[in-house]
Formats: sequence, structure tokens, C-alpha cells
Amino acid sequence: MPTPPPSYQQAVAMGHSTLVSSYSDSKYRGKSSRPVSHRPVVNTSMSYTPPSSPSDVPTAVSTLLGLTKQLQETLRLWSVCQASESQVSDAYILVGMQFNATVNAFARYHVDMSDLFYVPSELRDTLEICLGEDPCQRTLDRYMPAVRAIVYSLLQGLQSKQAPYRKAVEDARSLSSGSSYSGSPTDDRKLREFRRCG
Repeated sequence: MPTPPPSYQQAVAMGHSTLVSSYSDSKYRGKSSRPVSHRPVVNTSMSYTPPSSPSDVPTAVSTLLGLTKQLQETLRLWSVCQASESQVSDAYILVGMQFNATVNAFARYHVDMSDLFYVPSELRDTLEICLGEDPCQRTLDRYMPAVRAIVYSLLQGLQSKQAPYRKAVEDARSLSSGSSYSGSPTDDRKLREFRRCG
């Protein structure tokens, strides 16, 4: 019998794993004299705006994609010594938090996201290896393609959720108001926003 997929809480717990402590345990052993924190502290300066409501799917998707871009930019800055390992870890944790919020938002519409639960762990593993190297352009060139590939697969996965999300919104509209209902401007706006996010 196949092992059931993890719940979204378990999946995003991967996103809260301490990257920096992993570097200390396995990546930096005898490799670098740079100090490594065992407990990354989320920078309050980093931008993170949670969805306005748990069911606000377009906002959740847009924020998640924005945070993946922020993660890539932070990794680029790290490669030129303009961002620390902790800042990369912080950016990754924000992606994990927003991934959780996005799964929550889709769950309100009974849209399954279990096929994307691998994303946080794959990002974590790639970043751990990357940050185990010295910050330089060559390191970035070696690992950024893998990061982008994971983000691209996430984008494709989110695009695949558009149809079931749209159907769920339309079904909810029909059930709540009957055939005489002409359509909710808010739901219509959300559908348009989600299409743009994808």
C-alpha cells in the first residue's frame, strides 16, 4: 500500500527546517572558518504580506511567486557577498510559510496540492548544497538553474490548479445562489487575477 502524501502542515514543516544548522552539521565541517548560526532569525526588513483571507487564492499565489523571486535575488546577492547565509535561509523560510498559506487557500476550495509537497524539501536540499560552497559567481551558475527549475515546476503546478479552482468557485456560486445568480464580482475578479498570476 503506497505511503499517503504528507499533510500540508508536514510539507511546509520542511520549509521551516533550519538551513543554517544543516550547513553547520554537514556542509561546513572543516570547509570554512566563517561563523554559522544554528538558528536563523527572520529579518523583519524582508517583505511578507500574508493573504487578506485564508481563501484568497490569487493573493496567495501572487505572494508565493513574489517570494520565490525574492529568494532567487537573495541567493544572487549572497553569491557576491551582499547577503548572508541567514538572509538566504530567511528568504527560504518565507517561501515555506507562504507555500503553507497557499495550500490552505486552495484547501478552502477542496483543490488538492499534494503533488507539489516536494517543492519545499527540494528547495531546501539545493540551497543546503549551494551554501556549502564559497559565495561566487561560479557557485551561483552551478546551483541557480536547479533553483529555477524547482520554481518553474511550482509555477506549472499552480497553473494546473487554475481549472479545478475555477470550477470550485463556479460550483460554490451555483450552490449558494441558485441559477438566478448572475455572478459575484469578487469571485470573477479573483479568477481573473489567478489567470494573470499563472
